[in-house]
Order: sequence, then structure tokens, then C-alpha cells
Amino acid sequence: MSPERKALIDEFFAMIRKLNRTGADIIHVRDFFWKSSEMRSFVPPTVEFMTVLKTYNAVLFHEFRKSLVPNTSMNILANVHMEAGEALVSLGITSLEQLELAVKGKVTVQANQA
Repeated sequence: MSPERKALIDEFFAMIRKLNRTGADIIHVRDFFWKSSEMRSFVPPTVEFMTVLKTYNAVLFHEFRKSLVPNTSMNILANVHMEAGEALVSLGITSLEQLELAVKGKVTVQANQA
């Protein structure tokens, strides 16, 4: 994975952790997706990002999707279906610990682990 792609993925998950479903959050999400759509050094994993957002913050994703202009490339990408597991693997998340770290910013210690 290229350093630029990794940095974008890290930026996405940092944004996800900060969101709290306010109107300003939609602006942050839109800015992130528009910024990533302008990247030319690699193809950003936009569908994967939208899938993760839809899975972990469905209300915000729905509001974001409603804010998009119909028949634009971003609107079309927001309507593409991808399984959440496939999206996570594509983003380099392959374990529960990595998922917790990405989405929550920390790994919770389970009681059955010593």
C-alpha cells in the first residue's frame, strides 16, 4: 500500500472517530470526499470509504447522500453497493483489533484474555 493511500485511509478513520452526527459533520464528510476525488497519484478507495461510513454511521451517510447533486459522479459512487467486510479488507483492516483501532481509536481488552 502506498504511503499516500495509507495516509488517506488514516485521515478517513480519524474523521470517522470525530463525527457526532451534527450538521457540520456533513460538511466535513463532503470536504473529505471532494478532496479525495481530486487525487491523481492513485485511485482513492471512495466506494470503500462510503461503505464504511454507511455501516458505522448510517444516519450521517444518509444525510450526506441526500446532500449530493443527482447524477454526479459522487452521487453515483454513494449508491454503489459493497459488502462492509470487503471494504474493510480493501482498506487494510483484517482483524477485529485493527477495526476497533480504526473506528474507535483504541482496542478494548476483553475479559477472557489474560
